[in-house]
Amino acid sequence: MVAAAQYGSFTFLGLASRLVYTIDAYVSDVANANVRFDSGSGASSTSDTFWAPPEPVQLRDFAMVTGTADTTKIRLVVNGVNTPNILRYTPHLTTNPMRPPLSLVVGAGGRFAAIQLA
Repeated sequence: MVAAAQYGSFTFLGLASRLVYTIDAYVSDVANANVRFDSGSGASSTSDTFWAPPEPVQLRDFAMVTGTADTTKIRLVVNGVNTPNILRYTPHLTTNPMRPPLSLVVGAGGRFAAIQLA
């Protein structure tokens, strides 16, 4: 199939400040490729492959604009280590008002990343 890049966002809650951090993401729809994160001017194919929070944060939501052609899920990675968290795109579409709640903590300055899976 032909890859169909899409956009999404990850929403984190600052555990100290209670600030909400919404980070745009670019999903290239290529298996085993990194998700790209907004590094200041929007997420794109050349953006950073990780996001480092300024304080300890908790991932609360992942929202994907629409499905992709070649990948169906992402694996969450913290500090280069795969977490057991694999998120399928379908329940996390922006059109789903009942997206499942998430709860993954990333320390201040930690590297949050995601890998696309078929």
